[in-house]
Amino acid sequence: MTRAYAVGARVAWSWGKGEASGAVVEVFRRRVQRTIKGARIVRRASETNPAYLIEQPDGAKALKSHSELNADG
Repeated sequence: MTRAYAVGARVAWSWGKGEASGAVVEVFRRRVQRTIKGARIVRRASETNPAYLIEQPDGAKALKSHSELNADG
């Protein structure tokens, strides 16, 4: 794993045929569950593959594992 992203870091991930992006607002290093847009999202986070709650520019939230993300910019 590359270094974990800190709160405030800009990240991006593949979404459909394009890419989505946002800023890290919370970091998790153990299993986490959140309800986002009515769907229950679970990530099995760990010290080596943290999970991140990300806020997109339009205010939407996403819960992603470190392995799903790239630094944005």
